[in-house]
Order: sequence, then structure tokens, then C-alpha cells
Amino acid sequence: MRQVFLDRGTIVVKEVCRPLLDDYSVLVSVHYSYISSGIEVAAINNSRQSLFLSNIPKKIEKVLSSISAQGIESTTTLIKGKLRGELETLGYSCSGHVIATGKKVKNFRTGDLVACAGSGFANHADIVCVPENLVVRIHKQEYLKQSCVTTLGATAMQGLRRANVQIGECVCVWGLGMLGQLTVQLAKCAGCNVVGVDILPDRLSMALECGANAVYDATDADVIKDIVFCTGQYGVDVTIITATSKSDAIIQQAIQVTRKKGKIIVIGDVGMNMDRNPLYNKEIDVLVSCSYGPGRYDQLYEQKSQDYPYPYVRWTENRNMQSFVDLLENGRLNLDPLITSETPLERIAYAYEQIVHKKQLGMVISYGPKTVEPEGRSTNLVNHSTQYIPARKGGMTSVGIVGAGGFAKVTLMPIISKLCDVKINAVVDTDIARSLSASKLYGAANALVDDNDLFKDDLIDVVIVSSPHKFHSQQALRALHNGKAVFMEKPMVTDFEELNEFRNYFKSNPHAPVCVDYNRSFAPFVSKIKSAVDQRTSPLMIHYRVNAGYLPKDHWEQTEIGAGRIIGEACHIIDLFCYLINSKPVSVSVESLHSSKDMLFPTDNFSAQIHFSDGSITTLLYTSLGHYRLGKERMELFYDSKSIVVHDYVRMTGYGLPSSFSTTSTIADKGHEALITSFFDNVKKTPFVTPIPLDHLIQVAELTLLIDKLACEGGGSKELS
Repeated sequence: MRQVFLDRGTIVVKEVCRPLLDDYSVLVSVHYSYISSGIEVAAINNSRQSLFLSNIPKKIEKVLSSISAQGIESTTTLIKGKLRGELETLGYSCSGHVIATGKKVKNFRTGDLVACAGSGFANHADIVCVPENLVVRIHKQEYLKQSCVTTLGATAMQGLRRANVQIGECVCVWGLGMLGQLTVQLAKCAGCNVVGVDILPDRLSMALECGANAVYDATDADVIKDIVFCTGQYGVDVTIITATSKSDAIIQQAIQVTRKKGKIIVIGDVGMNMDRNPLYNKEIDVLVSCSYGPGRYDQLYEQKSQDYPYPYVRWTENRNMQSFVDLLENGRLNLDPLITSETPLERIAYAYEQIVHKKQLGMVISYGPKTVEPEGRSTNLVNHSTQYIPARKGGMTSVGIVGAGGFAKVTLMPIISKLCDVKINAVVDTDIARSLSASKLYGAANALVDDNDLFKDDLIDVVIVSSPHKFHSQQALRALHNGKAVFMEKPMVTDFEELNEFRNYFKSNPHAPVCVDYNRSFAPFVSKIKSAVDQRTSPLMIHYRVNAGYLPKDHWEQTEIGAGRIIGEACHIIDLFCYLINSKPVSVSVESLHSSKDMLFPTDNFSAQIHFSDGSITTLLYTSLGHYRLGKERMELFYDSKSIVVHDYVRMTGYGLPSSFSTTSTIADKGHEALITSFFDNVKKTPFVTPIPLDHLIQVAELTLLIDKLACEGGGSKELS
């Protein structure tokens, strides 16, 4: 299928695989999409600006900060990615028909005509995957084309709802692009008198045709005086700004034309530095209208279909969208003067140029005749009979990356790309733009959205799982069942059911080619510590403090797919404890922070103590309450009248040890490269020897899940069998 991308300021159409359908979304075969003169054109202009010609001091500060935190190589990778340009998806408003529905979709069926909204969802593409709450039904096919502007219609409607306009009030719409023209018509539907303002004569004429009572040229020296005069010297009741400008002039003009105790609603991207005196004297309310309405940017609403209660949130973004379509189908809106141009997808670059140079208000993109047959959900089939076959000695090991997020691009992929006889051949991400960008950066031949496609045509030998945490287990097991070696970013599992699946798999496959990225145990500092503590005669006591920093509750790591920071992050330290002590854990005790504020999570602020069979005790203090300048990680070890202190893996000091033991480093090496290199060295061997024993992986996963469970319960202790 075809999809449109922005590549360093250039519009490109690429052949890509169709999007992957999830439980809460629908697949839509697109008939029409719409380009307006607002958000998308601004994205193009920003992309065309030089990456390094603006805000130089801030960019230098970011580079230095990145070098300090991640090292020179990772920072170089980031800069290369910026220079080569990451692809951006384009489009946020389209219409078409449903060809497949997710398991938990309730309101749509295959064949339904629909309008879709959402940047990153309602793209310019032959087929899009859109969450249910960003889709509304179209009942009359003759309005399918006009419904492709529903996103803009809902945005205009939300602006009017923020204004809470009443019949007979005077509304000034400042900026008469497509969004402004729709606002004019909706304000007329609400019984208002409407004044339109713009700098282009054809847009002023169009507003009159759409029902505006009067229009004014914003460049006219008397525009303020004229608007105030037409309201009997009172000023307009509401000014709705739909224009886009970096200048503060528009907001100042809006203050001048708005009556005392009136309202200004800001929808467009304009400068917001306001002169206080006129605002103060008039007591004007300045309100910002957020996109299509309540629910926008709320992941639970948009991506998990959790609607807001109708009696309490009457107008959500979905209900705004449906209301706009209803007005359209009932003949209350006239879009014929607004939708005058249409071009096929193949000429979309021409369409953008027309809009950039203000030759068009906007443009409908058509996708040609639609003959796509309805289809159901794709299934995740695995071949349970396939066994792992090591890559041929001396041959190239082909790698598929599942999940092209920041960690994969900055840490995993740069290391893998440097290994001899190893080639990244495929990148999988549900966001096709990320797949394409990462593939381009590392020369991978395949950009995919479904990890099942990795197993077709013997595409790869090794799967790197670096997707969000909740998906690790099933993606890894699917790869193992299909005969592939697997390297997983931590964690291995996020619940006890997944742990049992791995336990059973390992029993049947004692040489399973799998490794988890518990990298701290492979750090150079830890290697020296291990050599020292292996000679001890007393039990070992370890105190490890993680000053993790605060993450808000809507951060993905705090959600179901992230599984929380004990499972997602603290597992590193639990692995390190087990590695250094090399003894069976016999009990665990946890205390978590009790707070009346729901902004503080027990899995972000806890203390966990593990007692081992040799008498050793380890304590992990994990907190999100500290200051970042303290540093993130500090480990203290005590044994045989000796002490070792490690600070952020850049400084290690031994007390009671030879002076040569103490070490400093300019870069924090936490062992990623050593572990990944060891894994790939073993991939070609028969039998595969994992860098981390399988029973150790099970032990760490079980301890991690138990600590997480106790922390969520407010604390407690547990004897281990």
C-alpha cells in the first residue's frame, strides 16, 4: 500500500506494508483525505529549516548533556539520525470504509462508511488503523468526500463550545483558512452574527459566501475601528483565533476588538505575549481550545476506548466529530465553496506546494477506485515444530529488530551494527515511520509493522525484542517457536503467567537460544568486583540506591504496557545481586512509600531486602523523589573488612583493596556491548550457550515479580521455596 511521508522537507510516497490492527481499532480503506493550510504546512516549513541554524546554544547544551549521560557513540548516533532525517507521517483527517475491526471494537462493522481523525492515525495512506474513539459513522455515501474534513470540523466545533456562544452574540473569526471557514458556518448554525478577518481577498469573499455578516482585511489600518464600529462601539462578544502566526499582533488585535468581559478563544498557533493593561481593563477571558475536544491526547480514551460518561462530559472529541457529520448530512453546512480542488495521491507533492504558496485553501486527496475485500483480523500463527538452527559458521547472521524506540536506536542498534558478520536486515515497529527511519539509518532491507513477517522466507536468524515491556514475552516466545535466537531488552516477563510459560519452555528446551539484557553484570566495574568478592570468607552486604527521577502517571512505563518501574527497571539490580552473591535467595522483604498523593507510585519508591542462603543480604532503595544532580545509581558493598563504592559506573573506589582496584571512567559503561557481543559470539555455536543461564533468568524474573507484588500491596515479606 501507499503512504505519504515527510523526509527532510520533501513529500514522498512510499510503498509500505499495511498497518497492524490492534484490539481497540479499525482498519479503514481510505477514499479521501484532506490537506489544510495549518498544521501540516507548518510541519513542512519546520522540516525545511536547517537543523543547526536556530537556537545554537540550546542545541550545544543538549549535545553535551547527551554525551555526559549516554556517551559519545550514542550521541553521535542521535546526531546522524537527525542529519539524515527521520521520516514523519502526514495527515490527520480522512474518510473511507471499514475493512477490519479489532476484537474489542463494539460500534463498527466491516463495510461501514466512516470519517477518521488523529495525527499518526488518519494518515495520507491507502489503509489506516484508527482507534475506535477517533472514528465516526457516515450514513450517506454522497457525503463521503466532504466528511474527510471532519477533523477540522470537530476542531472548529470545540472552539465554539469553549466560547459557550449564545443566540444573537457577535463572533469574530480571525483567520479564514479551512478551519476559520468552518467556524464561520458553525457560528451561524448557533445563531450568531459573524465577522470574518483575513489578509487574503479570496478568503474574505468565501466567508461572505459561507454566511458571514461582514468581513474585514486585517492589513487595513482601520480594521479595529471598523469592527468595533459595526458592533455599536461595544466590541464583539467572542473572538475566535484560527490563524497561524508567530507574531503577537493577532492576539493584541483580538483584545482590541473584543468587548469588556468578552472572550478570546485561541485555536490557531499564534504568539501569546499580551499587553496586560487592555486585558486587565476589559477583564477578557482568554481560553485555549484543545483540538477536537475532551479526550484528545488521553491514551485511555483514544487508544483503549474508555469513553467519558455522557451526563458529565457531554461533548467529547468523538461526539464533536459525530455532531459535525450530522450537520453535514442534514444540509446545515455548505462545503461546496470550500472543497473545490481534488488531486490523486500520486500528485500529493503538487497539492502541498499549492497550499504552501496559498493558491488553495486546502485540497482533497483521492485514492482511486476501491476494490479491497473485507477481511478479518490477522492471527499470530507460530510453528511449534521448528527448532533453532545456528547461523552457518563463517556466514552472515541476519537480525530483525522488534521495536524501533529510543533505546533500540541509541544503544542496541549501534552496537549490533558494528559486529562482524552481523547484519540488521529488518526493523519492525507498529509505527511504520519509525521502521522506515531506523531501516534507512542502519541499511536494513525490510521495514515492517508485524513481527510475524520476520518468519517468512527465512528473513532473519536472530530477533532483538525491544518493544514496550508488555509485549516482550509473547514476541520472544513466538520467535523461539519459529526457530530464531532471541535477545530481549529487559524485562523477560511482566506477570506470573508469562513466567510459567517460559519455565515450561525452558524445561523442554534446555539450550534455548535466548538472552535478556541484564547488562549491569557485564559492566567492566562489576567484572572487577566479581573477581574480588568471589574470594570473600564472610557473607556479602550490598546497598544499591537508584535515584530514578519522577515519571508522571501517564508515562508509558507507568501504564499496563510498561508494567511499572520494578518490573521494567529494578530487575537490572535484582539480577546484579544474584550474580554477585551467587547463592540461592531464601526470603524477600519490601516496604513501599505510603502517600495520599496519587502522583507517587509504590513501585517508584520502595526498599527491598533479599536474604540469601549463604547469609548475604542485599538492599535496593529505589526512589523518584530525589534531585538529579545527586546522580542516578550508587552501590556500596561490604565484606571481609573491605568496602567498595560505585558511583554511576564512572567512579569505583575500593577500601581495603589494592590501590589499582579503584577506577574512574569518562563514560558510564554498564555492560551493554560486552553482553551483546557475547550473545552473538554464541549464536553460531551448537549447542547455544547463553551468556546468562536460563535458571538465573527464571530466578530474577520470579524475584522481580514478587517484589513488585509486595510493593503494590504496601509492603510485606515472603519466604522462598
